[in-house]
Amino acid sequence: MKITLAFLLTMFALTESSFCGEKYWVFFRDKPNADAFKRFGQGERAEECLLKSDILTRRAIERRLKVLPPSKVVSESDFPVYAPYVDSLRSAGLQVVGASRWLNAAVVAADSSVVARAEKFPFVVAIKKVMSFSVEMFPHMPWRDSFGRLMSVSSSPPPADSGFYGPSYAQLALSGIPRVQALGIDGKGVLIGMLDTGFRYEAHEALQNVKIVGEHDFIQNDSITANQPGDAPVQDNHGTSTLSVLGGYSPGNLIGVAYGSDFMLAKTEYVPVTDYKWEEDNWVEGLEWMEARGVDVVSSSVAYDIFVDSSGAVDSAQSYFWSRGDFNGKTAISSIAASRAAQLGVIVVQAMGNEGNGNGLVGTMDVPADADSIISVGAVDVNGNLAGFSSTGPTNDGRIKPDLVADGTNDYVAVVPGPDTYAYESGTSFATPITAGIAALILSVRPDYTPMEVIDLLKRTAVQNPIATSDSMMTAYPNNFYGWGIVNAWNAIKSIGFVGSNSFSFWQKGKLIYIAARAYSTSGVDIGLSKAYYSTDNVHYYSTPVFQTDTLSQIAFSVAPPTSVAGHVYFYFDIVDSSGKSLDVPYDGSQAPFDLAGWMVTPQSITGNFLLLDSYPNPFSKETHISLMLKNEANVRIDVFDVLGRKVKAIFDGRLASGYQAFVWDGSTEHQRMAGSGVYFIKVDVDGSVKTLKVLYLK
Repeated sequence: MKITLAFLLTMFALTESSFCGEKYWVFFRDKPNADAFKRFGQGERAEECLLKSDILTRRAIERRLKVLPPSKVVSESDFPVYAPYVDSLRSAGLQVVGASRWLNAAVVAADSSVVARAEKFPFVVAIKKVMSFSVEMFPHMPWRDSFGRLMSVSSSPPPADSGFYGPSYAQLALSGIPRVQALGIDGKGVLIGMLDTGFRYEAHEALQNVKIVGEHDFIQNDSITANQPGDAPVQDNHGTSTLSVLGGYSPGNLIGVAYGSDFMLAKTEYVPVTDYKWEEDNWVEGLEWMEARGVDVVSSSVAYDIFVDSSGAVDSAQSYFWSRGDFNGKTAISSIAASRAAQLGVIVVQAMGNEGNGNGLVGTMDVPADADSIISVGAVDVNGNLAGFSSTGPTNDGRIKPDLVADGTNDYVAVVPGPDTYAYESGTSFATPITAGIAALILSVRPDYTPMEVIDLLKRTAVQNPIATSDSMMTAYPNNFYGWGIVNAWNAIKSIGFVGSNSFSFWQKGKLIYIAARAYSTSGVDIGLSKAYYSTDNVHYYSTPVFQTDTLSQIAFSVAPPTSVAGHVYFYFDIVDSSGKSLDVPYDGSQAPFDLAGWMVTPQSITGNFLLLDSYPNPFSKETHISLMLKNEANVRIDVFDVLGRKVKAIFDGRLASGYQAFVWDGSTEHQRMAGSGVYFIKVDVDGSVKTLKVLYLK
């Protein structure tokens, strides 16, 4: 029988509310269905078998090849559990509600007396309760007065020197993220997976443009990760907020760390009305699903340590305890799965938990933060001091945890219901997506890096906070409080030494299109030796000189624009720095060039009478270009307003012919004085049809 992803996801079509009894892992002895795999043998033929069965994707194979030899890129663990074994469990009266290929196990729901029947099957080697952890998701902290307050965009004007980021600036600035994003590095090309309670992204202004390429609800077994009938009212609150920290984009309000990345969302954590119940089996299934689809980075802001049964009682026999050695990276099911994902080339970024600081000798972490070869993240405040709620290490086998820390106190996040509701929230839950986003930024400029290369880079460039304390366990780095230090994106980029942007900009002047990208080298860029290559068919490329623009680190060239909507200009830059090193921008150069499509610059593609292009550059310090395209002759008025709605300057008021039109605002007012730094709105009125641009002016 052909095993497809759809089969795997519909095989266990039960919702959380339909479970009878407790949930258990039932581990199988073997996979008889893997005989076909063994006959294929190792290598390309086995890969094709898994690809055709929709068990793995080509992207997952390519990512695995960064860390595994071709002969090991697929294995028996990739095959699903043996269906006849599952049928036998059902015939014994057990509800089968999930499965893990990696663990070769099924998840069943039943009373203990019924579960005992499974022990008699010769193919069953072990049975273990599924771990759950019931607790509030956010730590109780006296300084979190603003938590839960729904905040309209207009009620809190952002600081003038960081208006593009709004109140989210502080949490990003601590880790040097704005400086990296200013280079045009936004995570493009990276696929990030998120494991959480649910995601209500369509209803919020900061999340409507997040690029979701896949989502699955492992509780109700469907593709809806937002709230739906059967969910608790708060089910998707937590995931919505963590997603905003990583992928949000609403200039002047909130900017996520890697807003240019693609995302896969897994709703794994069951939130009943009376408590928050985080279940490990859904987490494992979600991680396997993401890995098979090809994710590069996984951000997990949920964790486990205490099993709570259906009556709410703690089952200490099944719980994870540091005191008895369970936090060794090899005991917890989720930790085993996290380590497996890391072995397959995924950067797993996991919250440490909010169990409070330990003494540096006895760990307070949750699992799977104890897993090896992943990034476990603790929380600090905006000054870099360890948060009192942040869990600490070591692991039972003596490894330092956390690995890194990031801002996790009073982070500015999007909250439900939207569309413009925000709040300040705290927890290692929010330090984790900051760190995961930085990993994505690194991969977006160096997609060849393996997980361990990224982890080593982030550890090596972390900022060590000088702490005034006599506790040598805390001041000597790395340690079990701060790990290797505060993660810092800018330090990591500088350590790489030579990087280029993920995106490009363009503008028109006369009959030419000017195309620009950014590049940074610690040695400086040699413009005279650098070139651009462009093509209209992506086959025949022509070289052309480049020049430095007046925008920091920006390099451009000019070319004739596409002549039709169907036309394209494919291009990449060959940048040479002053040390003689060469770098393609984008990183893959001619293999995956930038593409300027004709619809972006030709009037035929306009919906209505005009197309308003993004202002360029934005943010700006000298001038920003305002470009529009008119299908027909029209009356046009362009004005600039401040955040209070006061008119700052009239740019143009008159009748214009059809075609491309360009204007410039240099930051001056009607009285030829320079406006103050901050956010401004450029209103473009074409025959009564109005569109608005938001720009950030920085003196």
